[in-house]
Amino acid sequence: MKPKEKLRSKKGHNKQNRKEKFKKSVAKPKSVKKNHTGKLVSASSLNWKPVEIPETLDDFQGLFGVEEIDGVGVVIKDGEIKFEVKEDHEDGSVKDTDQMSDDDDIFQDAESLDGREVDQNEPENLGSNSASTETVSKSTSGVISNKKAKQKKQDKENKKDEDQEDAESDLISMEEEGEGLFKFSQMKIPEDVDLPLWPEGLSPFVRQSLSILGFREPTPIQSEAIPLAISGKDIIGKAITGSGKTLAYGIPLIEKYLTRESRSKQAPPAGIVFAPTRELAHQVVKHLKEIAKDSPLTEHGVISVTGGLSIQRQQRLLDYGPGIIVATPGRFLELLESSNELATRLASVEVLVLDEADRLLQDGHFDELEKILSSLKKMRPQNIQRWQTLVFSATFSKELFGKLGSKYRWNEDQGLAEDEQIIELLGKRLRFRQKPTLVDTNPTEVVTNQVREALIECGATERDLHLYYFMMMYPGTTLVFANSIDAVRRLVPFLQNLGIPAFGLHSSMIQKQRLRAIERFTQASKSNNHAVLIATDVAARGLDISGIQHVVHYHLPRTADTYVHRTGRTGRAGKEGVAVILCSPKEASGPLRRLKRALAKTAHKKHTEEIQLLPIDQAIMSQLNPRVQLAAQLADATVTSDGARKEKDWVRLAAEELGVDDLDNLQEDDYLKRDRKRREGKTLSQKEMNQARNKLEQLLKTTIRKDSRRSYLTGGSYNLADVLLKGKGHQEIVGQEKVDVLTFLKKKAENKKKSSKT
Repeated sequence: MKPKEKLRSKKGHNKQNRKEKFKKSVAKPKSVKKNHTGKLVSASSLNWKPVEIPETLDDFQGLFGVEEIDGVGVVIKDGEIKFEVKEDHEDGSVKDTDQMSDDDDIFQDAESLDGREVDQNEPENLGSNSASTETVSKSTSGVISNKKAKQKKQDKENKKDEDQEDAESDLISMEEEGEGLFKFSQMKIPEDVDLPLWPEGLSPFVRQSLSILGFREPTPIQSEAIPLAISGKDIIGKAITGSGKTLAYGIPLIEKYLTRESRSKQAPPAGIVFAPTRELAHQVVKHLKEIAKDSPLTEHGVISVTGGLSIQRQQRLLDYGPGIIVATPGRFLELLESSNELATRLASVEVLVLDEADRLLQDGHFDELEKILSSLKKMRPQNIQRWQTLVFSATFSKELFGKLGSKYRWNEDQGLAEDEQIIELLGKRLRFRQKPTLVDTNPTEVVTNQVREALIECGATERDLHLYYFMMMYPGTTLVFANSIDAVRRLVPFLQNLGIPAFGLHSSMIQKQRLRAIERFTQASKSNNHAVLIATDVAARGLDISGIQHVVHYHLPRTADTYVHRTGRTGRAGKEGVAVILCSPKEASGPLRRLKRALAKTAHKKHTEEIQLLPIDQAIMSQLNPRVQLAAQLADATVTSDGARKEKDWVRLAAEELGVDDLDNLQEDDYLKRDRKRREGKTLSQKEMNQARNKLEQLLKTTIRKDSRRSYLTGGSYNLADVLLKGKGHQEIVGQEKVDVLTFLKKKAENKKKSSKT
């Protein structure tokens, strides 16, 4: 063997040994030597404590009478079980320490090796207990030394967070020891900002943030709701989507927190906000932090408590005593039932907010929220009056929740729930402390007039073609809504095959995947006006993505209120937008007609308004059709192969758990046979997929012409040469004028008005 080969072989061998040694040190640490210096006692001599049962737990099962003990070792001596305690703690109690033991460090490193992320905004205690009575083996100490080697780099990154944490702990210790109180009045107050249109009485901190963010005047819902909320009134707020409801309740919550004389980890939150979806909850936190940026809130002043993220981290954040909590009901109930101490502290909350309340209060969604309200009421001290309740939504009409499908029995006499009916309906479930004030800033408007609605008539199997046509003719940042997760999974590769940056969002994605999809779509929309987000109704409520120009209903929504919230993702904050419905003839005669009737009744209109038709150029459609056919074929093959692979893996794991070795002998029922044949018809071999991709690539390079029969630039009634010289031409279609769909619909409406007058 050559010298270089020997050296390379030796290096590889050493590297492999190091890998195996490191794995063994983490997975199977060597035995730990223990010095039994404690005193051996019997179980009866220990100071047992009863298990604390949360009062929010309905079924105690076998927990009654159970006792527990901490800091006690179990030793078998002469065949008898003995309990070992330290000499200075014979009662079985142990002193609390703020430092982590060496073993804790090991497990924390093991967690990081598992791929779990550590939040950089959360202070971590990296110390170790030098007084430990256990001697750690060399392999284990190697993990700890690696941790200490990384600590210097982390110290520099976390220095700011540690200083903030130290400052907070010093202030809290001052309060506990009676050396003095930290008061907001002691902080430097910014100069008063001139915002005459905003309600009087807002703190200088909030005014400064409003000025920096450019909010020179409030929206109607903000100008009416903020003074009432600050004065302590219960409110039911109804306003169209994109009207600023978040700040309508967010500013009063911040003002409520700022009126406190001091802050403490033991203090209850000033407000708890409940949102129906995780995305909305995180968005609310973002908006509240922006408006409170110049206010004296702590680092953990506003936090989110939602599913899909670490519950242990959220428990630690709640221990910091946040001022405002934004939560989804499921995760909040889970945390509430985990600790009596936490439930007691949260029960003293001053304000409860229900954002998108119509969704939270619908049948099937209210169970968790009802349990939360019942638990908070039960744990709330008797000497404190009931919390203030703020309820906000864009839809409170009963008929908007009815199914638009053919099986739904439509009541012709059904109309808008009047003001008293809304108050009575919500009062039964929420139990306000006083008669709430209804703030309805748009009583005759359901969909904001900033949104132009349009309709594209198409066959049930031609939605893909018409969707691609719309995106080619009218490029822009688009949000496409579909009724099923399978449709989202198919449309994403379909549009990507056509060269359009598309991203998917649905409820089966984990929380980090959802946030990443929204972030990538936002970044893509800044650099490419063709960016598309395809989502289920998980993105319909409250989601505020700036720059959405078009909303496309790939499927007609199942209920009218969902249509209102879907459409409200565009035309926000005073900007204009377009909502387009892809509708088949069958839907037009049934669900679409019921949708228009429901919207007309809610807006107190006697007649339904006709939705503008968007014309289709059949010559262009015929040129786009071959592209669409190939892209759809490739997308179906990709989705089918992925689904078959996942199903095969699932069957294999299930067979292993059941102890089945031979899967070939298992018989398929008729449904499975039909499903397998259907999927086999959509699958393509690798060679066929490559051929289809190459053909599609050639088609995408082919120029699309408005009139493919024209031979001369200046021929016909359309002067193509003039359009090219003046720069009015379409970017993708030769011979087509560049026109925005919003401008097109406005001109069409104006021409219709002129013709009707004449």
